[in-house]
Amino acid sequence: MTGLAKAVPLSGSVSAPWWQQTPRAAWRSLALGGLGWMFDVCDNFMLALTIPALIVVFGLSKSDAGAIGSVLAAGLVLGGIIGGGVADRIGRVRTLMLCVTIYSVFSGVTAFASSATTLGALRFAAGLGMGGAWTAGAALVAETWLPQHRGKGGALMQIGLPLGSMLAIAAVATVTALNGPLQNGGWRIVYGLGFLPALIIVPLAWNTKEPELWQAQTRLHAGATGSSLRVLLGSEHRSRLLLAFGFIFFAQYIYWGVFTWTPSFLVGAKHFDFVRSLAFTLAQQFGSLLGFLVFAWLVDWLGRRPAFLVYLLVGALSTAWLVLDTTPGGLLVATFLTGFGITGIFAGLGPLTAELAPPGAGRGLFMGLAYNGGRLGGILAPFLIGSLASSDSGFMIGMATAIPAFALAALFVVLIPETKGMELQ
Repeated sequence: MTGLAKAVPLSGSVSAPWWQQTPRAAWRSLALGGLGWMFDVCDNFMLALTIPALIVVFGLSKSDAGAIGSVLAAGLVLGGIIGGGVADRIGRVRTLMLCVTIYSVFSGVTAFASSATTLGALRFAAGLGMGGAWTAGAALVAETWLPQHRGKGGALMQIGLPLGSMLAIAAVATVTALNGPLQNGGWRIVYGLGFLPALIIVPLAWNTKEPELWQAQTRLHAGATGSSLRVLLGSEHRSRLLLAFGFIFFAQYIYWGVFTWTPSFLVGAKHFDFVRSLAFTLAQQFGSLLGFLVFAWLVDWLGRRPAFLVYLLVGALSTAWLVLDTTPGGLLVATFLTGFGITGIFAGLGPLTAELAPPGAGRGLFMGLAYNGGRLGGILAPFLIGSLASSDSGFMIGMATAIPAFALAALFVVLIPETKGMELQ
């Protein structure tokens, strides 16, 4: 054994449809992880949608606004890594409940921010909960779904990404319609809605059991985070962690770079008004939703690597299209396809990182280090693109930095071992 889990037979024994083969506990875990992730993304995407208003209210430059995005990403990185270790110790469900409460409270309090510095600090604190919520939820789903359908479960959980973004767009559009431009105080109403997720998710989490696999690993290894970290960084397993980290670093750079700045890019470089750019951003989220559904079908059939490579190609071509096109029709198609290709990549990251984690080490910690450590790319992207966006051409160059990131992400995918159908240990 190299540390990857054993393969299990995938055919011939069960004739029922996959959704009937999936245990009820797995569906409940998916509901909990998916809702936690959906509200996480909704809260996260609020920043992208409110950046134009925050620039006006607090007199920010684009570089300053990008720095706030990077501060949020830093909270996500730290929170995701810490959350992974906590999830190995106290459980996936308990950690998810704790993390949702953290991001819900600090997001709601953001409505009362009186300065850009305070807002940035509150976004960082909320990010701590957001990062941990993904790690705990993804581990929960991976450990409760059958090996032959784990890719589907992970992809279905990640549908919370476009759904959360659509929810944020709907909230911003509603507040704008009722209250006028966000800079007139509407942005505070938007962030005030952040108190709601804890009221919905905590009761559901309260009655959800921890995965049997986590309970067995806890009995065997006592959830010792320190020893788990030494195992993960040891020579036997370090290469897989670095490969996962590298792939996710560039995937996060692409996502945070393109999605954080798309609304402002359409306003600043393509000269659309804000409401019109919001409609295009909504098309991007519909593309994301379709991308996740197609990925869920592909990933357990083709395997992890082929599915990722297809999506990276679609994402690269559509991002180039978004940068270069100037026609409303072409840009609408391009934004839709960036949603399909870029966010579709994230549909497989939960199962992939869970399957790459070595036996005998904390799976949550491995996933936190790989996924949320990879979010360092998300810290770099908003600030770098914002720094370049002082002119239309600079904005286009900044967005185009995602193109080489696609190529580098593909290189890491080729090097990562195929984990289709692996049984977790």
